[in-house]
Amino acid sequence: HQKPLIVHSDMGLQYTSAEFNTKGQNYGLKHSYSLKGHPYDNDFMEAFHSILKREEVYLKAYQTLTEVQAAIGWYINFYNRNRISNVA
Repeated sequence: HQKPLIVHSDMGLQYTSAEFNTKGQNYGLKHSYSLKGHPYDNDFMEAFHSILKREEVYLKAYQTLTEVQAAIGWYINFYNRNRISNVA
C-alpha cells in the first residue's frame, strides 16, 4: 500500500496501551483515535462506521469470517466509488 493502513479506535485502556501500539507499529499500522476531551476528532470515521453497520453488517447473518471480510471489502469499495452521497 502507498498510504498507511489506519486502525481507528476509542481511547479505551486496551487501545492506548504500549503493547497495542507496539503490535500496530510492527504491522505498519497507524493508530487513529480522538484526543482526550475532543470526541469529534474522528467524526468522519465514526459516521462511516455507523453507515457501514446500518447498510451492511446488521442486514446479514454471516456464517464465516471470510464472508464478513468479503462483505466489508465489497461495501468499502461500493461506498467509495458508487454510493450516492450528499457531498458536492
